[in-house]
Amino acid sequence: MSGGRVSSDQDATLVRVETDDGLVGWGEQCVISPDYAPGYAGSTRAVLEPLARAVLGADPRQIEVVYARMDAAARGYQYAKSALDMACWDLLGRACGLPLSDLLGGTHQTDFPVYTGIGIAAPEVMREQCAQALDAGWAQIQLKVGTTWREDVDRIEACLSVLGGAERVIVDANAYWTQADAARIVALIDGRDIFVEQPCATIEECAAIRRTSSRPMILDESLWDLGDLLRARDAGAADAVRLKLSRFGGITPVKRARDLAVSFGLPLTIEDSGGGDVVSAATAHLACSIPGRFLLAGYLPSEMTAERIARGTPSAARGTARLPEGPGLGIEVDEAAVGAPLMRVE
Repeated sequence: MSGGRVSSDQDATLVRVETDDGLVGWGEQCVISPDYAPGYAGSTRAVLEPLARAVLGADPRQIEVVYARMDAAARGYQYAKSALDMACWDLLGRACGLPLSDLLGGTHQTDFPVYTGIGIAAPEVMREQCAQALDAGWAQIQLKVGTTWREDVDRIEACLSVLGGAERVIVDANAYWTQADAARIVALIDGRDIFVEQPCATIEECAAIRRTSSRPMILDESLWDLGDLLRARDAGAADAVRLKLSRFGGITPVKRARDLAVSFGLPLTIEDSGGGDVVSAATAHLACSIPGRFLLAGYLPSEMTAERIARGTPSAARGTARLPEGPGLGIEVDEAAVGAPLMRVE
């Protein structure tokens, strides 16, 4: 990613919620790297104990009640709350016999586009990776940038030389550029058919860059809650948004943000920074709950991971994926593969 940040492995936390009558729901949280977003795996597991004790005895199907208990038990720690919230939604779907996307307002599509990312490398290496991605059927490609402004312009131009057949090309600086560098880079590439994603750290800086450019802008890292969406809209900083489960605190708050973004006319992706089978199933259901013309793309974090711990996990094929079948998240976690729990609250 930008600024020389690298993540070669991830530490994910799985949450299993079980009712007295044996219904089970699964959630997952993975802070990809503590230098990317607040939080890390150890703090996730530490705060899950008081959160779990706070919701013990509640009906997990009463999602808002459970979330209110979590908020009363601990301020913040949205990334940890995300896993518990996800498990409750999975359990609710299984209790009702309905897929999660139906419970989120309706399933607008069962097949959905997904995007892939090209990591920072030398321009010629990224160009070759882009060509390979196109050959593999990917139509939406995100280019990671975030070094010096001259190097980043060279990377972008090298990649665009082979991406003429792509449906959407996104240049993602992961909030790294200064406003001055972002202005120089965007001016040099302003005539190209690209989206610019989170060029600077703040909504205000991004808005200033958007005002100087004809390129549509996607906001990601600067969005944490509904208030940020309102600020971004009022500032004219966003033409589309990415909402991450860990940042907002799970499916419950992201559902609200999804509805607000659609009401503003903003296409969106709902995703997470990292994770495996459980997170990918959740992002697939959220993608399919978005009206088609407002769906920027889906994203499957499990495409970055080697381990498989569940059956039915959605996978990408030539730039598209299919919604898992079955109630709840629609996947079946292999508890033998997961192993014994590190912590149990009962």
